[in-house]
Amino acid sequence: MVPIERLKRLLNNEYDRKQWVVRQLKNLPMNSKLLDAGCGSQQYRPVCEHLHYYAQDFGKFEKDEQDSMTALHETYQYGKLDYVSDIWSIDEKDQFFDAILCTEVLEHIPYPNAAIAEFSRLLKPGGKFILTVPANSLRHMDPYYFYSGFSNRYLDLILKENNFDQISIEPVGSYHAWLMVEAARCMRYEGFWAILFLCSSFFYHYLKQKNAKLKEINTLCFGYHVMAIAH
Repeated sequence: MVPIERLKRLLNNEYDRKQWVVRQLKNLPMNSKLLDAGCGSQQYRPVCEHLHYYAQDFGKFEKDEQDSMTALHETYQYGKLDYVSDIWSIDEKDQFFDAILCTEVLEHIPYPNAAIAEFSRLLKPGGKFILTVPANSLRHMDPYYFYSGFSNRYLDLILKENNFDQISIEPVGSYHAWLMVEAARCMRYEGFWAILFLCSSFFYHYLKQKNAKLKEINTLCFGYHVMAIAH
């Protein structure tokens, strides 16, 4: 891997998230009915050719209304949608889907508890729920930005309350990885003086995050990769 690509992966946990999601989707049985809930641009549709893929989104986001360091200024492009609705109220019969994918969506909806309950309703017994959420995030997709993140305690509780079991919650990143990324972001946006003062901080956190301790992961991480089974 060339150095620039290695640096991009280091500073953006989206690369690892995509790899994890693709792996889960490829492991789903042939012809499974998959709901991509809050699908947006449908980045995962190409790896779902062995599945019956259904796309859901409310389809209203255009661009960020408030400027920020992470704001999208170009018009957002949706894929073709099978369900145009709120994610907590999808017009489909009970126990219709074999699997549901919901990745980086819960922070953008006002009622995440209701969304989890809706997924439980829609999944067949034994159906797989593939979920990714931020633990901490910066403002993005405004005005549809309601939560900066979710804890593993919340995820475990809400999934159990909605009849999911075999719950796997994997943390991504650590305290030092977070600080490394934010030092890099500040240097990128603030220029020369930020680079001068923060360069040593960046390399300090880079070295520390390479061997993250459990205490540092529990203190702060980027987010969680979650798998659960409906019953």
